[in-house]
Amino acid sequence: MKRILNLTLILLTVNTMPTIAAQQAASVMADKEVVFFSLNAIAVLLSIWIASSFLLKLVKLFLNDRLRRTLIERNAPLEIVTEILPKENNLVEQALSWCCVLFAGSVGLTLCYFTQPLGFHSAIILSISLAFGLLVYYFIRKK
Repeated sequence: MKRILNLTLILLTVNTMPTIAAQQAASVMADKEVVFFSLNAIAVLLSIWIASSFLLKLVKLFLNDRLRRTLIERNAPLEIVTEILPKENNLVEQALSWCCVLFAGSVGLTLCYFTQPLGFHSAIILSISLAFGLLVYYFIRKK
């Protein structure tokens, strides 16, 4: 029984060794299909996240406005209304931050389009452009 097991293992090893040796050095970045699929998957997930985040913010604004109107109609004290609902200044700051980040992202994607083919430099371009967008938001907010 031991001999059969050893012989089977040897035969399997002998049969698989030439196929392993015939393969090229495996590098994930050398395979363009993997890189292309990964970038597409990341782009789709990022698009879904941005769209869902936008829709959630829109629903939140609508519901807050509806709550404010019903509280005012029922003659609730003004202190309660101001405590429950978010400040308008916070919404303006969020809109400004999203505007800066999305504009910087669009500039980064435009630069990536003009520096084909896509690779690590594209990720670096996007990272730097988003960092500049957040830096612009910081300086605008600091004033």
